[in-house]
Amino acid sequence: MNDAHNGKISRLPHQIREQVHTRLRDGERGKTIVAWLDSIPEVTQMLAASFGGHPISETNLTRWKTRAHRAWLLEQAALGESRRFVSESRQLSQAGQGAITDHLATFVAASYALARQRLSGEERLQWKYLRAFCHDVAILRRGDHCVQRMRLQRDELEFKAAVCQTPNSPGIQLKVLGESVKL
Repeated sequence: MNDAHNGKISRLPHQIREQVHTRLRDGERGKTIVAWLDSIPEVTQMLAASFGGHPISETNLTRWKTRAHRAWLLEQAALGESRRFVSESRQLSQAGQGAITDHLATFVAASYALARQRLSGEERLQWKYLRAFCHDVAILRRGDHCVQRMRLQRDELEFKAAVCQTPNSPGIQLKVLGESVKL
């Protein structure tokens, strides 16, 4: 996760920020977290170097909680959903009832509908960006699939060419990238 803010907590090392996130998620009180942070030598060194030695305050933590921590919680929820989906997909695949892509389409459609209902204000803007990102990923994946298809066609052509070079081999008609080729 990119925590590109300028605040005190955002400049802490990744592992300490992750511990802050975990403590907040687990309901630990702000005063306790601030006291813990201000007791870590690494934190006090960073504060001395970048913030004139001023300790982390509850206000700093509140700002962190409303921005970066909220984004972290959304990321954790997305990771959890992804793990759950992979697990369910494996179960569906093993069950062998219908094409997995049919189940995927149903799951994604239901997830989109549920997520869209839960959105408010700022989240709707994030939704817009997520949809645009998904579109971009789909385009990139189509490109990957096109490259893979071309590789398979090339491999097939090379194989058939090798077959044609064997003695007593009849000619072969191939269709490569939409064009007929006679070997």
